[in-house]
Amino acid sequence: MMFCKYFSIVCIASFIGCDLFQTRTPESPSEESSNFIQPTTPEVVLINFKNAIEEYSIDNYIKCFVDASLSDKLFEFVPSLEAGIDRTRFDGWNLESERQYLMNLGKPSFGNANLTLSNKHIIAVTSDSVIYNYDYNLFYPQNNPNFPSSYTGNLQLYIAIDRNRNWSIYKWFDFKTNSSNTWSYLKAVFIGG
Repeated sequence: MMFCKYFSIVCIASFIGCDLFQTRTPESPSEESSNFIQPTTPEVVLINFKNAIEEYSIDNYIKCFVDASLSDKLFEFVPSLEAGIDRTRFDGWNLESERQYLMNLGKPSFGNANLTLSNKHIIAVTSDSVIYNYDYNLFYPQNNPNFPSSYTGNLQLYIAIDRNRNWSIYKWFDFKTNSSNTWSYLKAVFIGG
């Protein structure tokens, strides 16, 4: 009986001495906050796409595109046909190319980026895919006077569902409208090489 009493005192003392019940300084979060929404519909993919550009979130941007391990589709970007673009820059364009161009572009130099999608047309809808067509205006402020801040054109996005029941962009066509500065131009300039 005496042994149990001493054992209990020793246990209590060791708990008190080890700061078990002391509050500790909270750790900093390991990741930045994110507005990424689980892409359970094609419309959510468009929201994530716009947010990723405006927030300069490379990871969220790449999440908007098809993951070949979850789909039988591969990502494809088809640039606009216009003067001043070396189309060979787009040979073999893939998700790593998308990531690299955005990394090279960097965060906006001042102010915030803005992507406006307008004149929505739904080209086709099936149970597992949809094709959207939009006019776009991308404002991406740069301090470098050699590069414009505004890019306009028309894009066609092919969005499909994967094996995890998430939607993503698997094909992107860029078309020139009334401006020579399309998204294709921006990508061609900032892919480097």
